[in-house]
Amino acid sequence: MNYVFYDFETTGLDTKFSQPIQIAAVVLDEDFNRIEGHEPIDEKCKLKDGIIPHPNAMLVHKVPIDVLKNGQSFYDMMDYVHKMFTSWGPATFIGYNSMRFDEEVLRSSFFQSLHDPYLTNTNKNSRTDLFKIVLGLEALKKDILKIPIVEKTGKPSFKLELIAKENGIIHEKAHDALSDVYATIEVARIIKDKAPDYWNECMKILSPRDLMEYISNNDYFYAAPEHGAANATYKPISFLTNNPNNNKELAFFDLSNDPKNYYEAGVSKITSMIEAKQKVIRLYQANKSPIILSSNFIKSSGIFKDNEINTFKNRAKELCGHEDFIEKINFAMVERYDDFQITREPSEFLEAQIYNGGFYSSQDKERIILFKDCNDPIEKYAITKGFQDRRLREISYRVLFSESPSVFTDQELIDRRRFIADKVFCTEEKVKWCTLERAKNEMQSIKEKDNGGEQSSYIKQIENYLQAEEERYQSYLSGDIIS
Repeated sequence: MNYVFYDFETTGLDTKFSQPIQIAAVVLDEDFNRIEGHEPIDEKCKLKDGIIPHPNAMLVHKVPIDVLKNGQSFYDMMDYVHKMFTSWGPATFIGYNSMRFDEEVLRSSFFQSLHDPYLTNTNKNSRTDLFKIVLGLEALKKDILKIPIVEKTGKPSFKLELIAKENGIIHEKAHDALSDVYATIEVARIIKDKAPDYWNECMKILSPRDLMEYISNNDYFYAAPEHGAANATYKPISFLTNNPNNNKELAFFDLSNDPKNYYEAGVSKITSMIEAKQKVIRLYQANKSPIILSSNFIKSSGIFKDNEINTFKNRAKELCGHEDFIEKINFAMVERYDDFQITREPSEFLEAQIYNGGFYSSQDKERIILFKDCNDPIEKYAITKGFQDRRLREISYRVLFSESPSVFTDQELIDRRRFIADKVFCTEEKVKWCTLERAKNEMQSIKEKDNGGEQSSYIKQIENYLQAEEERYQSYLSGDIIS
């Protein structure tokens, strides 16, 4: 199976309301060799109407302002990325700290451009996060990858650019997506070459199906640390059950604790065992590539003493005979899940509706293909009227507004421009997106800190860009039709 390494640079840190402005990816074969005829992706795009970039994000990746104004459209970029990612499959998609950020940005971007959001874990594709793999390797204490220590705190740093530097990896331009991709590949190559048994073990558990098969063939397990703390170690765990209402949510008992002390616990007590800081019951999402390794593999690593291993094994056996305890855990998991569904209010904003409203109907999926394949703007506009899912109607209107605004009536154009401008000029503090006021406040703070420093030229460019955007969106409020 191929490996696809990828990375994003975005307008901010919110995975739903920010926008990627650079996407880079490289496909390799299973031996980490480049595949002939498959060139790297390195695409940039302009901003969608209504997107205001966070100035702090701009200072990190320094994408040229001209690209933000005059680059290809977001929709063209996502069409190309989707086409290439599809052609590279089946593959394992790998990023660095990607489960929390890049994967969600990718899903959101596909969703907002009329593509299947779940490309990286469907159609025989799988995904994993090199950051999690690095944490698991460090906890094995193999000294294979050099982890830098922050001088001020004396604590390890798992930032990609610092790990690359510590291990002699050329990383000329941190926070450039393609440069970050190459750094990610080289970190992965070190692990694959110097710890092949560990790498291969991690590759066995990429998909929920693979993980469940792995669990069914072993007695108890060890979960890798999920945060980059000093002296982090594996947690001994025993599988208990899947959430009956969400089978990708897996419950494990932490074998550092004696299960005999918890069999009589009620459902509310079990809930607190799940939610407490020192968790007795640990939940893992099977579709987010947790690093959960077999007892035999960890035993061979020598990081636990024989008496500890015997204790974990006996406790795991002890748990097997207590179905009533597991049944109470099922109740607790269902209650938590149902409470989450009830308290999670559907957002009024399209960007946050990716997981609301269910999957598209077969008729809507066919209509998406018609829309994508059609080259006549008037016909595309007619196709949008037939979508059953209102999310698809709104997304298709946004595509048409970007590509062929002339298909709309004058009143429709006025209404859409006012809708966009209202978001840009919103003054509510709790909104998830970057408003013009928020960007201006960031700019003021940046200018005060820089005070004519080495970034002053680019800071001035950002400031001028924001001023021009403010004038443009003011015209959207005027009601005038601009050709």
